[in-house]
Amino acid sequence: MSAKNALVAGLTVAVLCLFEASPAHASDGAGQTDVVALLRHLLNLAILLGFLGWVLRKPLSNFLQRRRLEVKEALDESWEAKTEAEERYEEIEARISNFEGELEKLMTDVRADAEMERVVIEERAQQSAAQLEAAAERSVSEELRRARRELRDEAIGLAVGLAGDLLNSTVGKDDQQRLTNEYLGKVGEAAQR
Repeated sequence: MSAKNALVAGLTVAVLCLFEASPAHASDGAGQTDVVALLRHLLNLAILLGFLGWVLRKPLSNFLQRRRLEVKEALDESWEAKTEAEERYEEIEARISNFEGELEKLMTDVRADAEMERVVIEERAQQSAAQLEAAAERSVSEELRRARRELRDEAIGLAVGLAGDLLNSTVGKDDQQRLTNEYLGKVGEAAQR
């Protein structure tokens, strides 16, 4: 509603109120309306309203213009908010409609990653088993060599002891000395091989 329409509506209401109220206040003894008093009131009202209109014209115009701008800005903001909300709604709708596809893709990716991890773990386990087997073979080989060496050393010691006993019983001191030295030389050569 414009300022002019508001002013006209206000004047109409004021005039109607005056007509309604004036018979009670401006009547002569016979109950008739005093037209002069009524005109005076109307003139006073018109002057008052004219003065108020002239005084309030600029502030009222500024207020109405500011209010119009505020309403326009509020409408623009609400339109932007509505547009953003619709875009967001469409985006969410698209994501929801693609949710099952995305979920299936995610599950496929997880399964593929798990399979790759399983293969890597199996390869590492096989490598570890091969390393353990090689270490065990090396350990067994070392133990066999050590046991053979110990057995050979023990056999040599026993052979030397038996030979010494045999020589003591059958050979004299000089022969015994010479045979012992020859035998020890041969045993030393065999041990070096």
